Formats: sequence, structure tokens, C-alpha cells
Amino acid sequence: MVDDNEINKLISSLSQKTENCYQNRKMCCSESILYTFNQGLHCGLPDEKAIRLGSGMCGGMGAGGGCGALNAAIMVVGMLLTSGPGGKPKKKIRAAAAELREKFKKRFQYEKCQDLTESQKGNRQARLRHCQQITRTSAELAARIILQNRPELVYSSDQEFLKNHDSRITGLLKRILPF
Repeated sequence: MVDDNEINKLISSLSQKTENCYQNRKMCCSESILYTFNQGLHCGLPDEKAIRLGSGMCGGMGAGGGCGALNAAIMVVGMLLTSGPGGKPKKKIRAAAAELREKFKKRFQYEKCQDLTESQKGNRQARLRHCQQITRTSAELAARIILQNRPELVYSSDQEFLKNHDSRITGLLKRILPF
């Protein structure tokens, strides 16, 4: 049986690393979540592909629509609950996605990017801080649901990757230089 403290540490590490990618590597919400979970929990995608999968969801699906952080969080729930030993049937994955969505709505009231950021309209810095919080919370909600269903992932997580937080300068260099 996996210790609850270990699960909570991993949830914290995943959400902090996601936030760091958003803030210092200037990845958008969905890119940050997909990249972090792919690397941190060994989903098996090349880094660039994980980031590109999230690119179309930035800024509310590119047009103020559904929240990219929420949608990326649902994607990682699906990726990690269907793969490997202990993979869940589609019915359980849909229930997990619905649970994540309901918890997100309870926390933020809305699912649409435009609605989520309405109060920060015209204030770019406030909007970025708000989206950073939404991104971190979405990662936390996804991690909690994933680890409730697959606690054994605690033992195979990439702790070295999750502990390594980029400074703004390192993040800038990683953006302009090839990985």
C-alpha cells in the first residue's frame, strides 16, 4: 500500500513543476500540463510532441473557448488511466474526467477561458497570474484523480525531473535553444 504522504508529495511536485513550466518556460497552460505529466509520470511521448499536443488548446482552444488547462488535465487522466497494468475501462475513465470537470467548476465556476478570465480583461499581468493558478490547480486535480486510481505511479515517477525547476533565464534559454 502506498503511503498517503508519498501521494501528496507527488501531487505537490506535479503541480509545482507544471506551474514552473508555465511561469518560467512560458509554456501555455495545456502545454505545461501535458509536458509535466508526460515526463514526470513516463507517458512515453517525446517532449516536443507532448508540448505540441497542448499547443492548440492555448488561450481557450485558440479562441476563448474551453479552458486549455482543464482539457489538458482531462487528457492526462485518460492517458494515465488507460495505459499500463491496472488500466481502467472507458466507463471509469469518463467518470474520472467528469469528476475532474466538476471539481474544476466548483473551484472556478466556469469552464470557458473567456469566462474564467473576464475579471482580468485589460490587465495582462493579472490574467497571467490567474491562468497560472488555474494551471496549477488543474494539474493538482488531475494528479489527485490519477493517483487515487493508480497509486503505484508514486514509485515510478521521475523525481529528478519534477524537482528541477527552471529559473526565468534557464526557461528563456530552453525556449530559444533546441531541447
